[in-house]
Amino acid sequence: MGRLMCDLGVAARVVHDNKILLVQEARGRYLGCWGLPKGHVETGESPEQAVLRELVEETEVEGVVLGLAAVRTALKKEDPAVFLCYDVSGKTTTIIDQSEEISAAGWYSLTELNQLAWVSETMQQLAIDGLSQRKTMEATNGLTLRNTPYAVYRSNRNLAANTGAPL
Repeated sequence: MGRLMCDLGVAARVVHDNKILLVQEARGRYLGCWGLPKGHVETGESPEQAVLRELVEETEVEGVVLGLAAVRTALKKEDPAVFLCYDVSGKTTTIIDQSEEISAAGWYSLTELNQLAWVSETMQQLAIDGLSQRKTMEATNGLTLRNTPYAVYRSNRNLAANTGAPL
């Protein structure tokens, strides 16, 4: 099996007291726009480690991954681009005001989301879903014995029962 280079990004969807944690971009193409804390997976780290690292780097909020909320796929200059959004439980809720990448961060209610300029429609929808119809695929560990652990995210829904399609 050959190796394929892939742009792999992650985002943390953190909800606390019916509010979602959002950050405002301090530079680049999305200067001034809002979204979930996010970034890229670095060599030697898992996507779950990356999302928790990015959350701390951008907000100083520490968290625990609850499960996978969404996957976005696309092509970026003919290479695959995959973006994983994780539901994360914040161990802390105090956030920093700004960093090199982030000009502001805050907790926002569902009614406040439409007043913001967004990084993307996808990011906005993930935030809305997080506050209105949050669904998470939880990780199942240990399905296969390995030297390095990995997580398998599975839906609890039986598609055959709902659609008539075979599993």
